[in-house]
Order: sequence, then structure tokens, then C-alpha cells
Amino acid sequence: MSVIVTGWYETENGAVMLDETGESLSDVVARLIKRDSENFGHTEMELELHLPSGEIRLVEDQVESMVKDEYSYDSTSVCE
Repeated sequence: MSVIVTGWYETENGAVMLDETGESLSDVVARLIKRDSENFGHTEMELELHLPSGEIRLVEDQVESMVKDEYSYDSTSVCE
């Protein structure tokens, strides 16, 4: 069963509208990070997750956390 993420996120050129289908929220977020890693999850956004049951959830905080986890790293491992 698939989920749908709808809404928008901000870029320097204005809002980007979303209507993405995927196997899970993680699937959709990973695809959107690859598409626009500079902005997606780092800017203002309003996102809704449409579940197969018909339930709709606001997921901005969850997506922001997922993006932050994707880009977190151990600073002691960075070569200078």
C-alpha cells in the first residue's frame, strides 16, 4: 500500500508544490532529498501524509527530523 505526501516547501524561487506517492513516508522523503537537498526539509514547509486508511496527518516536524538525521554526522570524523 502506498502513501501520498502533499503540500509545499519554500525555495529562494518561491514555493514548490508537492504531490508525491511512495511506499512510505521515508521513501518519499528520501526521493525529495535527492531531488532538492539544499531546500527540502531545511526551509518552511506544510506537508500532509495521506494514509491508505484515509487518515491525513501533518508531518512537517517528522520530515524535518528525518532530514536532519540524514545529514547528521560525527564531527570528529571530518578531516581538516
